[in-house]
Amino acid sequence: MTAPHTDELNRLHAEIDHLTTIHRTAAGMTRALTEHLAGEPFRLADQLARLLEGELEPDDVREGNEP
Repeated sequence: MTAPHTDELNRLHAEIDHLTTIHRTAAGMTRALTEHLAGEPFRLADQLARLLEGELEPDDVREGNEP
C-alpha cells in the first residue's frame, strides 16, 4: 500500500477503535442505570444495554408492553 492509503487505513482503524470504546462505555452506563430502575424502565434499559453490547439486533427490540 502507498503511504496515503496506509495513513487513511490507520485513521479509519483509530476511528473504529474510538467508536467501539464509546459504544462499550455507553453499554456499561446503561447497565449501571438498570440497578436504579424497576419495571418497564428496567426492561427498556436492559434492552438498550443488550442492543449496544450486540446481544440483540434492532429487530429484536420490543416497544411498549410487548414481552
